[in-house]
Amino acid sequence: MNYQQPHSANLEELNPLSLEYALLAPDVAAWRFDVGSADLHFSKEFPLVFPGYQFPFNDLSGLLDNLSSADKYIFLQMFNSDPVDCDRGVRACEVKFPSEVGEYRVRFIGRLTPNKDRQYEGVAVPSTHWLANPGVETSSSLLRTLFAENPVASLMTDAKGVLLQANAAFEKLFDLNPRKISAAVGRYNLLRDKQLLADSEISQLLQNVFRAGETLSVDLTYSLDTIVKSFAAKKFNHTGKKISLRASLLPIRNRFGELERVLIQLQDRTREENALEILLKQQRELQESEASYKAFIANSSEAIWCYDMVPPISLDHPIEMQVDLMADRACLSQGNKVLVTMLGANSLQDLIGQGLRESGSTRYVFDLQYFVKNKYQMVDHDIIREDSKGRRYYFQISCVGVIENNRLTRVWGTTKDVSVRKRYEQRLEHISLHDSLTGLPNRANIYQEIERFYAREDEAQGALLFIDLDRFKEINDTLGHQVGDRLLQLIGPRIKSEMNEIHGTVARMGGDEFAIFLPSIRNQQHAVVFAHCILDALRLEFDLEVFCAEISASIGIALAPTQASDVNELMRYADVAMYHAKEQMSGIAVYKPEIDPHSPKRLAMMSELGRAIREDQLCLYYQPKVKLDSKTFYGFEALLRWNHPELGFVPPNDFIPIAEVTSLIHPLTAWVLEKSISQCCLWHSQGLNVSVAVNLSARNLLDENMPKLVRTLLQKYGLPASSLELEITESSIMSDPSRALRVLQQLHDLGAQLSIDDFGTGYSSLAYLKKLPVQTLKIDYSFIRNMLEDKQDELIVESTIHLAHSLSLKVVAEGVENAALIDRLSSMGCDEAQGYHIGRPMALAQIDEWMAESVWTDMR
Repeated sequence: MNYQQPHSANLEELNPLSLEYALLAPDVAAWRFDVGSADLHFSKEFPLVFPGYQFPFNDLSGLLDNLSSADKYIFLQMFNSDPVDCDRGVRACEVKFPSEVGEYRVRFIGRLTPNKDRQYEGVAVPSTHWLANPGVETSSSLLRTLFAENPVASLMTDAKGVLLQANAAFEKLFDLNPRKISAAVGRYNLLRDKQLLADSEISQLLQNVFRAGETLSVDLTYSLDTIVKSFAAKKFNHTGKKISLRASLLPIRNRFGELERVLIQLQDRTREENALEILLKQQRELQESEASYKAFIANSSEAIWCYDMVPPISLDHPIEMQVDLMADRACLSQGNKVLVTMLGANSLQDLIGQGLRESGSTRYVFDLQYFVKNKYQMVDHDIIREDSKGRRYYFQISCVGVIENNRLTRVWGTTKDVSVRKRYEQRLEHISLHDSLTGLPNRANIYQEIERFYAREDEAQGALLFIDLDRFKEINDTLGHQVGDRLLQLIGPRIKSEMNEIHGTVARMGGDEFAIFLPSIRNQQHAVVFAHCILDALRLEFDLEVFCAEISASIGIALAPTQASDVNELMRYADVAMYHAKEQMSGIAVYKPEIDPHSPKRLAMMSELGRAIREDQLCLYYQPKVKLDSKTFYGFEALLRWNHPELGFVPPNDFIPIAEVTSLIHPLTAWVLEKSISQCCLWHSQGLNVSVAVNLSARNLLDENMPKLVRTLLQKYGLPASSLELEITESSIMSDPSRALRVLQQLHDLGAQLSIDDFGTGYSSLAYLKKLPVQTLKIDYSFIRNMLEDKQDELIVESTIHLAHSLSLKVVAEGVENAALIDRLSSMGCDEAQGYHIGRPMALAQIDEWMAESVWTDMR
């Protein structure tokens, strides 16, 4: 029975990127795989996805019979029977099938079905389909080509050590045919190789690679008998023979920074070791035959040289002194034509007599230290040489010191050029750490940068900026993927153009997401200001050759190490902040626990705050406000406080931001408004004609029931609307300006006074400010408190006062903490003020005492 596709009434009504839409496409076949029974079902589109196959595969074995050993292993690993692997996320793998017209590739995409025992379902698509992610496959194809053509013997394993493939150089090194290699794929496990496990040091090094993801190189001697058994090969003429190898292991991570594969390159050291032994033997023989010894040096395929120590160096000296003496006394006395060519000289005579300092090695002091500590010999020691133009060349040297009478008299050695191999390895590493489309560092690269930052022991502060492009899907769908790719390629240079004065790493995380890691920032504001520069740069027009596009972006910021203790936590926090910025349409958001839907503190605080509203654990404190021209007190600002029965006093910054991003803000604001209005009405009945100010959040301004609530409470308690002042922030207005303006206009029509709180800390425009029905601007305390010492703050305050007055607005200065500020603000023409110098926020029981003692009241 075929597995039928789901059908929709109207294909055009579906999201083009939805799974249901994909299943209806003609070149997509649905499939289902029951692990227990091994039954495999495909939809009727099977022949379109699998050309050359008239009938679908009815069971797992029918599918596997058409796959190579490596593809069999990959398919079974991805769609496995392991009961511990319960991840219901989407998983995929790509395998190749033979046909009459040649091989072609198919990607299986699926996931575990809910409420069923080990059953997968999903779709199968050709490798050219958009679901197959061609950008990644292009990169993978390049890696496979580089691997196959690598002149160095190489093999690839998965993260568990299981062999996935080996190249032709590996087959040649161990005299194995491709059929034997294929038979070992998916079966041979490096981590279970008995010969390797027998050496505890090598076994531990392998664990460091496969568990910790370390890159390393190790020398070992391997018995060819093990190859015979491991690869099921017939015994050949190498029985009992051992081979000396240098194994270089390079972990390869996926786009999530997780270990996916390990590349192992093997270098046959037998020849080098034999060459060194031959060199020592021939050195003794050459003492008897000068002619044969010179002929050997001249005709060697590797550079051969000899440095004489003039005079010889005593081995009784400390190591540091021996190194200094060798650097001073070593003189080149012998060499061959290969050495002359290698050092770029015209003749050997141009080199004779040169010291080690003229050898071109960039770290000859370290090389000498290693030589002495290694008992005056080196085998395949890597050195780097720079020529006069700064070009780098890579060499390996093997050498041995001649000791006579406890003195180092000379050093004989060989040098071979390994620049080609080194550059190949560097190229391979570059590909694994960079995005193939944009050329930017990829996810694994920026992970490494952040891990290095956390490994440092200084007190530097860093920031991760997570960037998501807005409307990128619209550009892709409208203009095509080629134009979309071109836009992605222009993002990196645009971002880098804003980084002339700040150091950091720009990476493409995948899709339309980018990241910037700044390893050294002054503070949070530094990162926020830089993020605004990036937003401004991205808003500029992009020339896409066939079209000019304008885009916007959302940026989430997380700080290290103050907010996140490791790279994974930092990535998650920046991602949470980015999605918050996108939801709020604010452009930029800094991570806070209260915006994190998965923060334990936020969930607990929400529950406790709801109980606090119901059980009347909240209370209001009141801070007095005064008029500067008449030196009189005229009203209070109501400030919310929480006295938790177990935790005690909870700071407002710990719970108000949480309420502002949840539905709790509505009952909380209603509670504050009713308590404030009823208390102000009580003061009026006592003959104290004052006003009361209440803060509103962004969600309140988007609540079109807010004017009705205010009108109802004013009528209930009989308070004149002019005695109620409602304070709003710039950012709360800008989240949805048109909707906020409607609510503000209705509140203004009621007669309530409106003021903009914390003015100067938001990003509202003056053109929009004059449209608002507000009567007062409150200058943020951050500009007021240091105004007398900071001329720039003083200029900002004075300019704001003049601006407000030109718009017929009153000005209130917040954070007034001394008499000198009062005098300076009065001289500037500031209308009103509040702050600790006038009166701290106080409970109702303290207000009578303040009014009796304060110089701002007529009761003193």
